[in-house]
Amino acid sequence: MYLVMKNFELKTFGDFLYELSLKGKESRMRSRFIALIEAHLELIQKERDILLKDYAKTDENGEVITEQDEDGNPFMLIGDATTFNLEMAKLMQEEFIIEVKDDNREMLKIVAEAVLNVDKEFSGFEAERYNRLCDVLEPATLLVV
Repeated sequence: MYLVMKNFELKTFGDFLYELSLKGKESRMRSRFIALIEAHLELIQKERDILLKDYAKTDENGEVITEQDEDGNPFMLIGDATTFNLEMAKLMQEEFIIEVKDDNREMLKIVAEAVLNVDKEFSGFEAERYNRLCDVLEPATLLVV
């Protein structure tokens, strides 16, 4: 069995899980699940940085051209913004897949049950976000630990 999320969903899911009021084992399992998400977010950031360098404008020496915003923060100039944006969209649409294995089965089941049984009302965007997370995690409730 696999749990499948899109890269663009991970930060939102992680933030949602982080905000849940849990204690004991549920809290520990949630922390482990968030650690999986954060590790993949780091990989996405590295891949984004590679794309930035690939599509950044360079000078005659091949050095990336940077400028500063009004706060003095440096940023890269993108040479082919259209292609860069297409590649970023592809990256964010990629799937993050968690394979259910013996070493993560209990964690996934506990997190899924905690999310599905949360005692909170949701509306608007938060309700949609919660519904999507439930769709992803619901199969894990069927796991035998």
